[in-house]
Amino acid sequence: MIHTILMAALAISSVNGHMALSYPAPFRASNNPHAKNVDYSMTTPLSGAAQFPCKGYSSDMADTTGAGAPVATWTAGQKYNFTVTGGAPHGGGSCQIALSYDSKTFSTIHSYIGSCPLSSGQNFDFTLPSDAKTGPAMFAWVWYNKVGNREIYMNCASVNIAAGTGAKPAVAFSSRPSLFLANLGNGCTTVEGKDAVFPDPGPDADVTTKLTTTDDKGSFTGTCAPVGGVGGQAAAAAGSPVSGSGPKPGASLGSTATAAAPITSGTGTANSSLQVSTSGVCGENKQTCVGSKFGKCCSKFGYCGDTPLHCGTGCVSGFGQCGDFLNSTEVMTSSASPARRLIRVRRPLW
Repeated sequence: MIHTILMAALAISSVNGHMALSYPAPFRASNNPHAKNVDYSMTTPLSGAAQFPCKGYSSDMADTTGAGAPVATWTAGQKYNFTVTGGAPHGGGSCQIALSYDSKTFSTIHSYIGSCPLSSGQNFDFTLPSDAKTGPAMFAWVWYNKVGNREIYMNCASVNIAAGTGAKPAVAFSSRPSLFLANLGNGCTTVEGKDAVFPDPGPDADVTTKLTTTDDKGSFTGTCAPVGGVGGQAAAAAGSPVSGSGPKPGASLGSTATAAAPITSGTGTANSSLQVSTSGVCGENKQTCVGSKFGKCCSKFGYCGDTPLHCGTGCVSGFGQCGDFLNSTEVMTSSASPARRLIRVRRPLW
């Protein structure tokens, strides 16, 4: 009897030992009312490239009235959240969420850099892009744990996107970056003890940053190759923008997660040859972040902001100021509330 109880406890521990997407209910999850072949180990990481995407369950999307039936209906332009549950958050880490309309290509709609997740049942807010295509879509959640074996977790769910209203986004849906992929035997690995800093996290409005260490440079090593045509350096090597209408980086991926700034001339001060950015995009069409409401630093991917990701390594001085983040630490937190808090902690220069 004792042996039976012990084995049952170990079984439960193995199932709940990591983290998984719980809302929206992913393919084959026990809480998905449409699941036909339930996977009771949803919290396990991908075993390798063969399980990408979605633990190998993306084919369920084709069963539109069965296993792939939508579990949620979302309206473009509105705010929503997803929920992560499990027994071991491994010190948090970094997450990305994306939408796919063909089960092959993924457009990132929000990146969470640091503290994702820290506890079971944690909710993460996001705004569904106002120009997201209507109809059936696959919602994908990807997690890189901070502590423990170098792994990648991914769950996907079927959702329905309804037409909505809202301002035209600064970056078109078609220009959003693909998912960042590592730890799949594709040439790059995240570094234990560091929150993965995505080379191209997407538009600044769709990035939540909460770094838990003072220096997360070198958060992955190696050169990331595409997996199933997703991720990798192909887009950057071809000279196309990595994220929307920002400048084209010389290299989007590398051993230190830094990119060469496309333009470095200038003094970081406003002048008559530049226009103050009104969209949060810098570089293209001679737009500068100096004087912009989005922040004074121009990131290596062409977006204005005031965080270390904007003002640190790769910051483009020709279209903004660089280095000023050293006076403070900015922390963006995500909670069940649609509101996002910005906490500024002053620290001495060094």
